[in-house]
Amino acid sequence: MAGKISSLDYAFALGRIRALEDYLIPYPVFREAAEAPNLARAIELISDAGRYGEELLEIRTSDQLEKFLTKEKIGLHFTLIELFLERDYYHFYQAAEDIKEIALNLGRISNPFMRDYFRQRIDLSNLKLFLRCRYLELPASQFEEKFISGGTLEKKLFSDNYDCQLEDFTQVIRSTPYTEVWKQGVEFLASRESFVVFEREIDNLLMNYLKIAKQITFGPEPLFAYGLARKQELRLVRLVLVGKILDVPGSILKERISQTYV
Repeated sequence: MAGKISSLDYAFALGRIRALEDYLIPYPVFREAAEAPNLARAIELISDAGRYGEELLEIRTSDQLEKFLTKEKIGLHFTLIELFLERDYYHFYQAAEDIKEIALNLGRISNPFMRDYFRQRIDLSNLKLFLRCRYLELPASQFEEKFISGGTLEKKLFSDNYDCQLEDFTQVIRSTPYTEVWKQGVEFLASRESFVVFEREIDNLLMNYLKIAKQITFGPEPLFAYGLARKQELRLVRLVLVGKILDVPGSILKERISQTYV
């Protein structure tokens, strides 16, 4: 019978991941690409900063872009399924954006880094649900029906404060990591009637948490963090390039650009 896998067994995988991290695209590049005068220049900036081949430089339409991104996702899938030594960890990585599935399997996640990441995702999902229900003036019962258990914020906290002013709810969660996310999101929603900043700040908080994995010498955590960071990078590539194809103003695109892993 094979022995239990230890953190040291990930030494080879970590070497691969650290090398791949060098090709992740920094946040300023996406902001510069958002302000580029045309699609070709935006693609050039992204291509020069990352590890993309000639195929990216030839993109001119949304269909071409989607095919390209699908190919990149498939490549990422094969890289990580090869490097993860424990199938459960790969499954948790793959299911990271399916909050309901993660909540159902939270008890199986023994890795503290991954477990805390998912608990934050559940909390943030509930905060977003709470804000949307309040903004749409829905009854508390509709929020409670869709509330997802497993995070650090209990349903009672939301129910007891369902009728308070949105600005005052900042004080209710002041001892949590979510204060600034809530504050900035509510302020932007009040002034612009948009959830864009709230969603961006959610992404920023989660990405900042994933950056902790950079300090971990051995183990599956850096693989998990890299995979999610790379998926986020591909979403930003889509955001910026579709925006350039549709002639969306750079200022609007920049509002939606979240922090990156590097």
